[in-house]
Amino acid sequence: MDIVRYILFAQVFVAFFVAGGVFFKTKNLRSLTLSLLIALVGFHIVLFLFGSGKLVNVYPQFRSWFYYEIAFLFGPLVFVHLQCLIVNKKKIRILDVLHLIPIVVFWLGYGDVLLMEGNVRSAYIEANFLSRTMFWNYVLAFQTLLYAVGSSIYLFFNQSKLSANRLQYALFLVVAYVCSSILISYLTYYANSWRDFAWYYVALTFLIFGVGYFLVKNPLFLVQIKKKYFGSNLSNNDMKRIRSKIEKAFINDKVFLKGNFNISELSAMLNEKPHHVSQTFSELISENFNDYVNKHRIEIAKQYLHDSKYKNYKIEAIALESGFNNKVTFYKAFTKFTGQKPSAFRKSKK
Repeated sequence: MDIVRYILFAQVFVAFFVAGGVFFKTKNLRSLTLSLLIALVGFHIVLFLFGSGKLVNVYPQFRSWFYYEIAFLFGPLVFVHLQCLIVNKKKIRILDVLHLIPIVVFWLGYGDVLLMEGNVRSAYIEANFLSRTMFWNYVLAFQTLLYAVGSSIYLFFNQSKLSANRLQYALFLVVAYVCSSILISYLTYYANSWRDFAWYYVALTFLIFGVGYFLVKNPLFLVQIKKKYFGSNLSNNDMKRIRSKIEKAFINDKVFLKGNFNISELSAMLNEKPHHVSQTFSELISENFNDYVNKHRIEIAKQYLHDSKYKNYKIEAIALESGFNNKVTFYKAFTKFTGQKPSAFRKSKK
């Protein structure tokens, strides 16, 4: 167990480092929620190491402080971060305050204990753990599972709105949170001591490493979340020049008709650096690369579907002619940009 504690202690620094990197690179709600989530995971690990070690006897006045409040925030942060990814949520609204209800209820029901003097609080918690404290562990486990289910359902019904990279990232985030939720619920009921929860925090560290992995693996997503080009000297005129080259490549050369077309290929064609092209999409065009490509493909597909020359083509053939690799991706993109299924659009001319 001592080895696990050393590992967790090291992960605290990793968590704060990753959280700081995300926070100082961008200033939007998406990055803020991700940074805050990772930072709070690190701080929660600190609270666990403190509460399950000898220091709690030296500084009893800090026992139980912020432990539940922070844990109650994990679910809301995951959910709001998903909203930022899926619907481009840019600011906190009044209804979002409802996420704080569990914390308010917790303070109403347990605040008297938290406001006790340190030694008195420690003695009280030891003597009344099953009758007072354990109840809130059950509430926390239930709230965690509730957000896990809610986040899963929300992502399932909105997955078509995400690009491939974002969907992959969102899936990892939700799966990691669901697994952590199941684990903490299991430990709440079956753990022999608080030290057993070390494995829960080990599982949470996968969230930190996983986020870092996806940010490094997907350069375009890294740009969108952390703005890899932070501090870039690319001027607005440079971006306008690149945008002009992009429009020419798409309108005149129809480069988007090539299957598996990616931003690296486009950058090579334009003789521009990939992160400069990414910055142009993000800041000037205000659209991610995948959506930009699919939007042009759908316009071509709409022409084919109403062209008598292609009346005998099946929908899948139209998809391939438009640059899509499969019918499923085509259907999702077509519905996203037109609000109709391809078959319904084809019939609308008749």
